[in-house]
Amino acid sequence: MNIGVIGSGFIVDTFIATSKQIKDFKLYAIWGRHKEKLIKFENEFKYYTTDLDKILNDENIDVIYVALPNSLHYEYAMKALKHGKHVIVEKPFTVYYKDAKKLIDYADKNNLIVFEAITTLHNPLYHKMQKLVDKLGDIKIVEANFSQYSRRYDRFKKGEILPVFDKKLAGGALLDLNVYNIHFVVSIFGKPKKVQYYPNMQKGVDTSGVLILDYGSFKASLTASKDCSSDNHVVIQGDKGYLRCNTTSSICGAYTLALNGFDKQDYIKQNKEFGAWIYEMKVFNSLYKKNDLVKAKEYNKQTLLVARILDDALNSANLKY
Repeated sequence: MNIGVIGSGFIVDTFIATSKQIKDFKLYAIWGRHKEKLIKFENEFKYYTTDLDKILNDENIDVIYVALPNSLHYEYAMKALKHGKHVIVEKPFTVYYKDAKKLIDYADKNNLIVFEAITTLHNPLYHKMQKLVDKLGDIKIVEANFSQYSRRYDRFKKGEILPVFDKKLAGGALLDLNVYNIHFVVSIFGKPKKVQYYPNMQKGVDTSGVLILDYGSFKASLTASKDCSSDNHVVIQGDKGYLRCNTTSSICGAYTLALNGFDKQDYIKQNKEFGAWIYEMKVFNSLYKKNDLVKAKEYNKQTLLVARILDDALNSANLKY
């Protein structure tokens, strides 16, 4: 498949590196607003352009990867779909549920694949962890923490507003990091009964915050931060033991299973920070090659569920973008 990239931010470098590991991926073109940012990619693509129409109207391009700030995902993904392209959308899929629904409905009606790029769901080690949850008995507590001190935070404190901390671009910890925690938990336990977000706000942006998912019989506390750091993990506690993911919910690189009365079991398949990307790209490659619209719809059910939770979280904290 020939791939066109919309965007020129740092995440594109990771996409390029991952794409080179999949023989069916052919990097064809890249679009961005600023030529000076695109020049560094000239040896990776057949061409680069600042003309959006050129890349959208190029009949040689099969798939568009949207790698723009959060607030632009819906607009540009829909443009690509309306030009008959299959689309990979960087997480979070959209800022608002209504936009996620529009994209997915349009793709369904036009036999196109639209796919959220979220590492967690496609990681084999995460699948192993999912299967172990039943061993824990009645679930009592779920706790996740994805906190990393952003290399841009010091500049933000000095008044320089970069996209990840820009309210106009829907920056902040919930949409950037906590979205991984949500996918991790919701893919196992489904839709919560209630959602409440408690953000720490600076200059209109949640630089950190705690999201509570109320499942009735147990509560899940999901923390994400870009203004401080921590030991990153996810812990699922039941009355028969606990399961601990010993990395961020995005990497899912190691876990510990500790059942009452038994020795702890450790499993490690450590990925680098962006190493888990290969799994999601392999899944998309399979969907595309098989034209598996049914499987794509199954993944999109999860995307919509998370989009609804993000919507509820934003509303609960009166956060508007």
